[in-house]
Amino acid sequence: KLQETAEIVGDALESALKEYLAMNEQSLIKTAMFSFSMLKNEMNKNTLYTFPFISLTLLLLVTFTIFSCMTGDWVTSKPLEALMGVLSSSFAIISASGFMFLIGIPFISQVTVMPFLALAIGVDDTYVMLGAWQDTRRTLPPSKRMALSLQEAGSAITVTSITSMLSFGIGSFSTTPATSIFCRFIAMAIIFDWFYQVTFFAGVMALGGKREAVGNHCIFVWKKMPKEIVEKSKQTTVSSITHVLFADHIAPFLCHKITRIILIGIYGLYIFGAFYGCSLLRPNLMPSRLLVDDSPLTHYLRLAETKIWSQGMMGRVYVNNAPDFTTDPNQVNIMLQLAEDLENTTYSLGKNSTQFWLREYLHYRQFFVSNDENFYDILESFLNTSFNSHWNAYLSWAEHPTKPGKRYVNRFFFTTAFKIEDWKVRTALLLQWRNITSHYAKYEALVFDENNFYSDQMLELQSTTLSSLGAAILVMIIVCILFIADFSIVLWVIFAMISMDIGIAGYLALWGADLDPTTVVNILMSIGLCIDFATHVGYRIYRSKCRNPDERIRDALGAVGWPVVQGGTSTFLAIIVMILVPSNVVRMFARTSILVVLTGLFHGVILLPVIIRTFASYPNSEKNLQ
Repeated sequence: KLQETAEIVGDALESALKEYLAMNEQSLIKTAMFSFSMLKNEMNKNTLYTFPFISLTLLLLVTFTIFSCMTGDWVTSKPLEALMGVLSSSFAIISASGFMFLIGIPFISQVTVMPFLALAIGVDDTYVMLGAWQDTRRTLPPSKRMALSLQEAGSAITVTSITSMLSFGIGSFSTTPATSIFCRFIAMAIIFDWFYQVTFFAGVMALGGKREAVGNHCIFVWKKMPKEIVEKSKQTTVSSITHVLFADHIAPFLCHKITRIILIGIYGLYIFGAFYGCSLLRPNLMPSRLLVDDSPLTHYLRLAETKIWSQGMMGRVYVNNAPDFTTDPNQVNIMLQLAEDLENTTYSLGKNSTQFWLREYLHYRQFFVSNDENFYDILESFLNTSFNSHWNAYLSWAEHPTKPGKRYVNRFFFTTAFKIEDWKVRTALLLQWRNITSHYAKYEALVFDENNFYSDQMLELQSTTLSSLGAAILVMIIVCILFIADFSIVLWVIFAMISMDIGIAGYLALWGADLDPTTVVNILMSIGLCIDFATHVGYRIYRSKCRNPDERIRDALGAVGWPVVQGGTSTFLAIIVMILVPSNVVRMFARTSILVVLTGLFHGVILLPVIIRTFASYPNSEKNLQ
């Protein structure tokens, strides 16, 4: 007795067919297989191909983080603290993944890039924390320096964590499953990262502060440094080279009038290119773009997308609440009209492509003395004929609800063919199908095609993207207003954030991206990452006690300029290895992250200070400053 399910039988048939075709690879006929189970398995290869690169990412991040946290002496440098910062981010990744799996959220291929993003975001917070520590006076006791560091950096990373978490949190409500699941994972990773930063890493910093206060070596922590080196370390400034570079060279250069005019002109070119790219962004979902480069399905899907579907495809028309043809003879004409309506659509191949049992049956029935009451009796005779028996698969029989002992057809389907040129046509056709079947609502008619799932996503992509972006930006505005109580600075921070998102979407389109679930995830991701660059600089300008406009920019860039550049560089290093993954999905994530870093550094370190210096108001009295 067979106990096998259809899925098991299908898998066995698929495996046997693969083996047979593999044995005949030398044939002059080139073959290609496709099934949705094969598509799912091939999409999972994105994960298998990406995970091995995490070790390279960790190596690059650890190396850069350690060397960038060296200050020039063996007392104030923070290599071990930097290493613990990377470890803290790793804890966040493990905790977030474990929690999501615990509550039943499935793993999908897009989540593969979550560790890379979480590492980048977490290490950014580490730089801000260490930068705030180095910004305090070294003659203060460790407890006081720790309090000042958390006062400055704790609030800064809280702002960016809230904005990033809310940005991805909004994306988690997307109707596109891939977008929703990815955003849930990364939002949870950000929450855990913030928690570990203000607990675990803050504790590491406190221990490092005590080590620094007693003058022990930054690596060999048990080794006491000579007294003269300890005294010298207490007299040196925070991070002399980077602080001097940003405060004494970059800030005055950006504040110069001619520099500001030139940079605003460059920004005009940037935003023009961004809007042009956005105008090219069109919904398009090609399954071949979801696969790894060496997938055996790529050959078939590209043929299907360019050749096969354009020649015609079969749509199955299901009538799930079939009428009783014995009670109302007009129901036959209504069902025939349904078929004709579908055959008259723009992309239909016409009546000759339709396989409809009712038409064949009506030809057969005309040779009998018939009335409405014996409609189903003659139909059974029709189906028992050998050359008509194949129509049995198109019909579902049930006991008649009002005529005991009688059966009737309660459900049926028929097929008709359509010509599909591309996915845009497929989506337009789906809308036509649904418009037609809506006129036959009481029959619960629908047109089914295996690829309707993708078309449904394309229909929702634009509205989902715009609503998610709008909600995310609104949340960013609210959070910025709560933490930055200066309207002019809030205005320009929000302006920079929107400008970055427009730029990333536009230049992604110019880089070959279409509007698909991967691009939507990328754009939502860019909101969460971009806000860090603008918020850190804007928040520091807001907290500056300087009244002179040039001095405020100088003070802010001297304090957070290097940590922001560190964060951008670490994000770049965390993501750049993904360019090597032979997968279009993963490469598109990498391209997005590269654009995030470039536009983020341009807006955060260069454009935002220039705009605030040029257009924002400044406190001109101690009362206003307070």
